[in-house]
Amino acid sequence: MKIIEPTVELIDDIDGAQILRKLERCGKVSRQSKLGDAESFVRSIIKRGHESVLEHVSLTFHIVCDRAIMAELTRHRLASFTVESTRYVKYDDLKVVAPFELTKDNTHLFKDMIHNHERSYAFLIGCGCKPEIARSVLPLCLATELYMTANLREWRHILKLRTDKAAHPQMRVVAGQILDILREKLPVIVEDITP
Repeated sequence: MKIIEPTVELIDDIDGAQILRKLERCGKVSRQSKLGDAESFVRSIIKRGHESVLEHVSLTFHIVCDRAIMAELTRHRLASFTVESTRYVKYDDLKVVAPFELTKDNTHLFKDMIHNHERSYAFLIGCGCKPEIARSVLPLCLATELYMTANLREWRHILKLRTDKAAHPQMRVVAGQILDILREKLPVIVEDITP
């Protein structure tokens, strides 16, 4: 068993200024206005709520989280997902994301439970079960990898929901990492989003 932390990586090589120019070009067609300051234009459409223009740019993130957080992420229907399959992957050594709230005493119990899951899974595989059958004993904290693509308007929606204090603590970590990356690469798109 290996306990890991959730991670996020933007897999697109983006040019923030070029993206803003594209959004400005797409957005100004509605009024046939001339191109000018792309950043100011994008900021103004966000402020006015005219975010449909943001749908012309999509970004893809590689996310490592647990299966429970993955289930929450995949509820965002306007995004596209490719997820590690427990049906086809055979696990020799479980990677898990431990709940953040574990105490020193709880951590020992948590590790014991994960070892039980590992033994049960290995037993089923050893009995000739396919991974798609043996997976039924895997825990929700099992680490998984996924790729998630969404347009900028949907990323804004996701980040507003998933960085909120009411969101699950591990979800806030994943969403916070995405927000940090976007603050660095495309700050005008997320400057009004505060966790």
